[in-house]
Amino acid sequence: MNAILGNEIKKTLHYFSFFKHALSIEELHFYLGCKVDQRDLRIILDELIYKEEVYTDAVWFALEKSHLDKKSKYQALNKYRLRQARFIGALIYYFPFVRGVYLSGSLSKQGVQSKEDDIDFFILTASNRVWSAKLYLIVFKKIFLMNSEKYFCINLLMDQERLELSKRNKYTATELVSLIPIKNYRGLENLWAANPWIKSYFPNASIEPKFSHKQMKSRLFERLSNFLLGDKLERWARQKFTVHMQKHTDKKEGYYEAEYHTSAYFPRSIEVRLLAHLENFRDE
Repeated sequence: MNAILGNEIKKTLHYFSFFKHALSIEELHFYLGCKVDQRDLRIILDELIYKEEVYTDAVWFALEKSHLDKKSKYQALNKYRLRQARFIGALIYYFPFVRGVYLSGSLSKQGVQSKEDDIDFFILTASNRVWSAKLYLIVFKKIFLMNSEKYFCINLLMDQERLELSKRNKYTATELVSLIPIKNYRGLENLWAANPWIKSYFPNASIEPKFSHKQMKSRLFERLSNFLLGDKLERWARQKFTVHMQKHTDKKEGYYEAEYHTSAYFPRSIEVRLLAHLENFRDE
């Protein structure tokens, strides 16, 4: 058991070493690939630290000492960017057909290491309105934010009635469980429930039940859009975005999904390199 747990600890830290990212003991327990009590985790972790197979500054844990320094160095930046993200996410929520807003990417894991890093959002939309919602958001970004990704990067939109992820691997599982809810906590609960396979990767992970106040917002523009344009706009937007994604997605490392109920666009995704990095881990 000690050898297996020790191996899982190093494997988890190895995953995050790709980002030069250190973890707290709570985060390490959350992302660990085997079921374990946090007290037992601490015992084996101390053994690994004693053997200098894992390093710590008493708060963070990593496979390399330099990653501990980076974590401490960028803590203030992450807190500042998180405040920005909550403000922007709240704004996104009031766009037509948006039903839930969640912070994703490096900031959701407190891993931002540059002022230029994007703020990534995962969006839930009204049923059959993924592409209309995306269109309104992108138009706003192009006009008012000069198409900047720094404060407004939308990688994934999903229909709130169709929440099953099509890609199921360690990377997508990590991105799902690390989402931070900004608006509509219930939507996040539904997302976890629709993807029970994530527990095979993270058996210790859980989402705490939380009462979610229903957010009131005007849907006058939505009703007007549905009345005047309806499904025609949805089909047109999907077709236009699909052509754009086909043209701009890197054939080796990029990924896009242009389904009726899902829009995923990662023109140069780290997924392939990250999973290759994970494959390089040597079990002991």
